[in-house]
Amino acid sequence: MSAEGPSHDESVSRDLERAEEYEVTVAGGSVLGANKYQISTGVIIAARYADKLRRVALVALGKYIPKDVIIRDIAQLNKELYHEIVEKRKLSKLDLVRITVTLHFDEAEKKLVFDSVNIAPYINEERCKEMYEGQINDLKRQVEQLTAENGKLKESLDKIKQILQG
Repeated sequence: MSAEGPSHDESVSRDLERAEEYEVTVAGGSVLGANKYQISTGVIIAARYADKLRRVALVALGKYIPKDVIIRDIAQLNKELYHEIVEKRKLSKLDLVRITVTLHFDEAEKKLVFDSVNIAPYINEERCKEMYEGQINDLKRQVEQLTAENGKLKESLDKIKQILQG
C-alpha cells in the first residue's frame, strides 16, 4: 500500500474478500427479472459510496455476471456518481446518502446497462432547520404583519359600526 492509499488491484482484491463476507451478512440486491437487477448501498456516508456500491454489486450480481464485468462497469458508474455527488450536488464526505441502481446485463455486449440511478441524500435535522430558517422567519413576520393589519381593520370596522348606529 502506498502513502496515497491502496492500489486499484489491492482495492479490488480487498473488495472481493469483503464481498464474500457481505454475502453471508448483507446482500443489498434483488433480482427483478431475466438479467435485470436492483442494488442498493443502504444509508452510508458519501465518502464510502464507491467501495460500498462495488461490494454490493459483487455480492448481489457475482453469481449471475462475470466479476470482471461488474468491477469494470461499476468503476465507470462510480466516476459518474462522483461527478454528481461531489461536483453537482456538492455533498460533503460525511453527508448520508443511499444509492439505488436498477440495471440489466447485456449478454451480447458483455456489459452492465444502468437503467436508473437514484441518489437519496439524508439531511440531518439541524441542517434542515438551517435551510428553512430564513423562510420560517419571513413567514412569522408576515403573520405578525397580518395580525396587526387585522387589528387595525377591526378597529376601523368598529368605528364604522359606531358611526352607523350613532
